[in-house]
Amino acid sequence: MRSLGERLNLLRKLINIRCGPGAAILPAEVTRIHMDFALRLKGGHMGARKFWREYLPRLKYHNPSIPMIVNRHDQNQLPPTMTIYLRKAGSSAAVPASSSSSSSEPIAQPSSSRTNLSKAQPPTADERVVHIDMANKHSSHILEFFMAETRAVPLQPTNEEIAEMQALETLRKNAEVDRERVRLLRLEKKKEEDMLKRARAAGGMAEQEEA
Repeated sequence: MRSLGERLNLLRKLINIRCGPGAAILPAEVTRIHMDFALRLKGGHMGARKFWREYLPRLKYHNPSIPMIVNRHDQNQLPPTMTIYLRKAGSSAAVPASSSSSSSEPIAQPSSSRTNLSKAQPPTADERVVHIDMANKHSSHILEFFMAETRAVPLQPTNEEIAEMQALETLRKNAEVDRERVRLLRLEKKKEEDMLKRARAAGGMAEQEEA
């Protein structure tokens, strides 16, 4: 059985992935998303990495049917790039995001990679692409470009989610108060133990002098 702290952490993670920047519904025109950036931060890759960690999970949570592929590598000299695949105007919105006009068979999407094995694929005949240069851009600015290019609809937290977030914040503050109280109690106990050790040491010295 999970402890109260473990359950609260799980609830906090769930609320965090459901709400906040990046929580948005993508239109049907968006067929897939690809991110390409380096494992290390030098060379302007920090914003891309933060976008991947902070915003992409929320986008994926609210748009589970849209492939979102991340290709990481050790080539910091290459600019971090996001490729957004969009269905061309006039194409049937009923066509699956991973299908082309010439075949009803789904196109195999590569898994995300941290060894440069999932590079951006060329668009199909029904797709066009938009590239976002993420080099030296803050993650929030990358999100702004992304929202503008995709015309994603931001999601606002429901009243229930707001209440849950407020309750979690109250629990977090109470936990901080409890931790500080325990810290002070331990500090006081340590002081008492140190005083007792010094008193015993002083008593031993006095007995040696008398002897």
